[in-house]
Amino acid sequence: MIGLIVSGSVLLLLDQWSKKTVRLFAPDRAVCYAHFVRIRRVNHASPIYRNQNARMALAIIWVFAAASAMILRDSGLWFHGRVSLIGLGLALGGAAGNLLDIWRHRSIVDFIDFGWWPAFNFADVGIVTGLLLAFWH
Repeated sequence: MIGLIVSGSVLLLLDQWSKKTVRLFAPDRAVCYAHFVRIRRVNHASPIYRNQNARMALAIIWVFAAASAMILRDSGLWFHGRVSLIGLGLALGGAAGNLLDIWRHRSIVDFIDFGWWPAFNFADVGIVTGLLLAFWH
């Protein structure tokens, strides 16, 4: 259980710090690293993010997902291992990071850009990687 809390918290803090840094230092420009990745701020602002009821529904879905994962863990059906719990923490922490952006800024900042794939952020990486780890182990 500690792995879930620590991994989720670390990812949430990294995600929020990185998005704040990009908002401050890369508001209008792209910064290239190597030849395959650049930091480019992209605001993902869906109209649904401005709707109070929709934001509340997203928060309820997050709570339901977290509670469901804990029920599955406690029932002995899923998420027994430490790696699975770390994966759950990453997924829930990433989802919480994007949810915080939706609540506070009415948009999500994406900034990792490979050029051939849509821009994304650390929260997205945590969600995908975390779910793969959680269900693989």
